[in-house]
Amino acid sequence: MKTTFGLLCILLSLSITISGYAQKAKKVKSFGGIITYDITYEGEGIDATTLAQLPSQLVVSINGNKIRNEQISPLYSMSSISNFDDGSTIVLIDMMGMKIAVNQSKEEMEKNLAEAGIKDPEIKILDETKVIAGYNCKKAEVTTGEDVVEVYFTDELIVPAGINDQNGFKGINGLLMQYTVNQQGMIMTMTVKEIKKAKVKSGMFVIPDDYEIKTAEELGGMLGG
Repeated sequence: MKTTFGLLCILLSLSITISGYAQKAKKVKSFGGIITYDITYEGEGIDATTLAQLPSQLVVSINGNKIRNEQISPLYSMSSISNFDDGSTIVLIDMMGMKIAVNQSKEEMEKNLAEAGIKDPEIKILDETKVIAGYNCKKAEVTTGEDVVEVYFTDELIVPAGINDQNGFKGINGLLMQYTVNQQGMIMTMTVKEIKKAKVKSGMFVIPDDYEIKTAEELGGMLGG
């Protein structure tokens, strides 16, 4: 069984990776509101006790060219905020009495990506379709190195350009409705449960006053990384 800190390190790595692909979006009228994904897990060591520590939902809030991804578990909450206008990323962690924010600029994110050696995936659009949360979805096969995953996406909503770069699915034009991420042997599948059009408050996309700002290196040291 993984420890709470070990699980947090995995999810933090995932959040920074997901947010690290932000690009400047085109000036188009895009969807605004809240998208709720159910999360399921597979992998060694994912027992009932471990599952109880993991978030069961991913909530994505979109306001213009700003996107917030939030995961909440019984033990902690973690959010990543991408600003598509300036390419910056904020990660917020609230756990065990600690409230920590990591704020990285576009230049810092580009450096991280270069050091990670992440390449663009190959995208193949398939003929299969299905309906998820009331939206017609197309199926795509995504190949990154030796890894091949299948995803479903819809083009019935206008979302910021580059939104799928955040999830490592660059080249898919539309909103991801079901996709899988393999992070250090833990397979996470996200499936849209609900899409709600609404005005999201701008305060959701800034660092709260009660959070302590740390660098990524400082946070890694605190978590034993």
